[in-house]
Amino acid sequence: MKVYKPYGKKPLVGVKGIDFALLPPCHSVLMQQIKRANLICSIWNNATKMNPRVFPPNENGWVLENSKYTLNWFEGEMTPPTLQDMVVEEEDLIAEGDDEDLLNECESDVMEEDIMSDED
Repeated sequence: MKVYKPYGKKPLVGVKGIDFALLPPCHSVLMQQIKRANLICSIWNNATKMNPRVFPPNENGWVLENSKYTLNWFEGEMTPPTLQDMVVEEEDLIAEGDDEDLLNECESDVMEEDIMSDED
């Protein structure tokens, strides 16, 4: 079994011109966008009514700051509270049953198959 690894220490050094705006938003950001769009659509849908039902902007993706409404970009923490929550340790990558032993067994099986095919 062949294991793919990066060739150098910095595999992303050759990648240039990535437009991060093309990445999809995370769940909390997407929910705020949906709430704002829903509020704007309800305002336009009820624009011709004498007594329209008005939804509160505070509950629909907007925040009142200095007597003006601004966007509420997301709910919750922007980043994890500690750096340790973001770091993936090598032990976590190998967790749940000695993947290295399984890899060594697969490599030995492939070598045995190669030897058997060479004898034929």
